[in-house]
Amino acid sequence: MAERRLLVLGAGAHARAVADVALACGWTIAGFVGAPGTPVAAKGVVGSDDDLPRLVASRKFDGAVVGVGNAALARRPTLFARLRDLRIVTPSLVHPTAAVSSSARIGAGSVVFPQVAVGAEVVVGEDAVLYSGTVVEHDCRIGDHAYLAPGVIVCGNVRVETGAFLGAGAIVVPGVVIGKEASVPAGARVAADVAARTKFVAGKEHR
Repeated sequence: MAERRLLVLGAGAHARAVADVALACGWTIAGFVGAPGTPVAAKGVVGSDDDLPRLVASRKFDGAVVGVGNAALARRPTLFARLRDLRIVTPSLVHPTAAVSSSARIGAGSVVFPQVAVGAEVVVGEDAVLYSGTVVEHDCRIGDHAYLAPGVIVCGNVRVETGAFLGAGAIVVPGVVIGKEASVPAGARVAADVAARTKFVAGKEHR
């Protein structure tokens, strides 16, 4: 089987974690791409975002994923769109220990970490992150660029919209909608809809 080489857009801790998932999925790491100003050759960094056209021309990788974490969530859609504009393959990465229903769908560029459970008829969009130990139950919809930190529990029929963030250990009860780019902190229990671009705090939201 031919070697599959993956480029990771990011050079921080989350990028290294994504690389671990990729290795478990049979990819080799072609390098990390840092933000402009990141020293080249530092810990496997092969260039910055500005170098993507050059890296594409080099033909030294076969696919790429976004590897910036929750500290830079706003950058994820832009980076993913850049990969698409350059016609770079964006594979989904599902760790071998994840339990994903045969009826679930995982979108391009999404990363599913170890010990994640994805239930029946779940649809995960593009460039989403489901971190270790997260549970997404039946019939949920997880939007593009959504980020679910470790140990999140999303009960059935929940909709997590584009770019939303769920902190570690958050619990979302059945039928709730987490709006576009909304933020839920670690350990929260969400029993009502969270409006777009708001932060959920102790059972209420604020702008």
